[in-house]
Amino acid sequence: MQSSFSLFFGALLVCAIALRTAPDVSAEVARETQENIQIHDGFQSQEQKDIKAEQAVKANKDLFALQLSDQTSVKKSDGIVDPCANIKCASPLNCPGGFRAETVEGHCCPYCVNPDIKLEAEVKGATGSSGGAASTFCKDVWCFPTMCTGTLEQPTTTNGKCCPSCPA
Repeated sequence: MQSSFSLFFGALLVCAIALRTAPDVSAEVARETQENIQIHDGFQSQEQKDIKAEQAVKANKDLFALQLSDQTSVKKSDGIVDPCANIKCASPLNCPGGFRAETVEGHCCPYCVNPDIKLEAEVKGATGSSGGAASTFCKDVWCFPTMCTGTLEQPTTTNGKCCPSCPA
């Protein structure tokens, strides 16, 4: 009985040691740490290249002339060349009958424009003027008449439909 107890206790001890021993992962952790440093170094070198490229653009007078003083017009002071300076416009601009010469800010030359022509927006979006109506159950959805010859299946809160539809 004592030998079977010793044998059982010995087997239990071996199992406990096997369970408490974990594989050594320190080498794997060190390798992954090195990868993180390499990724960071890559981003840092890329940032340094970007800074050098930006400084080169600022130092180049031709590229500097392309920088805008604001979002709508090019600087015309401090030695920056006016982009319209070398463009020869029709002078005087002779417009046909019903048209008149009109200058547009940001353009070099005037245009012949007919003041009687009114341009309207091409697209208005759904308005319901063709028989459509806003969906009761779905936001930003318009429902239009169907071509069903039978009974329409109406939308409800439970069937997931936005508009009336033809049953299959």
